[in-house]
Amino acid sequence: MFQISYKSKSIIAISDTHGGQRKLNIPACDILIHCGDACNDGDESESQDFFEWFALQKSTFKIFVAGNHDLMFDLEPEMAMKMAPSNVLYLDNKKVVLFGVSFYSVPARPWLHSSPTIQHDVDFLLTHGPAHSVLDFNIGCKTMQLFVEKKSLFIIYLVIFTKHKALPLTTEIRNL
Repeated sequence: MFQISYKSKSIIAISDTHGGQRKLNIPACDILIHCGDACNDGDESESQDFFEWFALQKSTFKIFVAGNHDLMFDLEPEMAMKMAPSNVLYLDNKKVVLFGVSFYSVPARPWLHSSPTIQHDVDFLLTHGPAHSVLDFNIGCKTMQLFVEKKSLFIIYLVIFTKHKALPLTTEIRNL
């Protein structure tokens, strides 16, 4: 769990809960972000359990970005999006502005297939997979690296997996 204050708003970011979200004690905040891998296998029951828990968290806004283990968002995206409660914003190649803070999500699960095209200024780039050379243990996405080098923005991402082995929790928020 990572918590910051930005523009006088409290923002908490988590990821890679892999079905263990009910063990977490998330403090109240203005914006709660989950950067992917809410599930182990990404099946309907795991996704439903996560969204039931996430919807109950004490935050004004909740943002969810799918990870590579949230398979429903890749295999059955319409069904997966319908599972997200009305108080959860699912971001995938979209921008949202909350309390004057802008967030944009790119689907790096864990790598991009093409460079994102953000048309507007954005405060935070949300992604499940990191850009190459950004706390990435040398496995990050080089397409993402080229993209973020062109922008002046903050990046939020959390735990990543390699060969299904968890790496230590890492978060980087940096102004590039």
